[in-house]
Amino acid sequence: MKLSVLSLAALLPAAAAATPFQSQPVFGVSSPRSSTSCINSVVSLRGGAVHESSTLADLESRIQSAALNDKLIVIDFTATWCGPCKMIAPIFKELSEEHGSKAQFIKVDVDDNPEAAQKYGVSAMPTFVFIKGGEVVDRLMGANSDRLKELIEEWSL
Repeated sequence: MKLSVLSLAALLPAAAAATPFQSQPVFGVSSPRSSTSCINSVVSLRGGAVHESSTLADLESRIQSAALNDKLIVIDFTATWCGPCKMIAPIFKELSEEHGSKAQFIKVDVDDNPEAAQKYGVSAMPTFVFIKGGEVVDRLMGANSDRLKELIEEWSL
């Protein structure tokens, strides 16, 4: 069966309309990523690391460990479909390099870990939660890099 260029062009809109994951996912709904991806991966950087936590148990374990050392934890609640999250991600990595000795940086994808998002009252992304001594001490909603830097410097003392 031969298809002309015109008949192929007519099929393109139908194929595009059939593309899965066009709408934004909601908490608890599977993301387009594989469920086996990034359970507890670490993105190593020069002076620090951003830990990815996809289970509430892993996140709580990291928080307890940091509380014993009186170390600040900065959690970036993010989503793969979130534009502002993508814009601030490189800054979050840079901040982990600068402050890695004084703070632990954790990234939580709300679609992979909806329990953590619910526990910390996250309703918009990005949301940054600051924990010290096992307690939430501050939070920042939105991709405000200047304020994020200020809060890290303030709470990591």
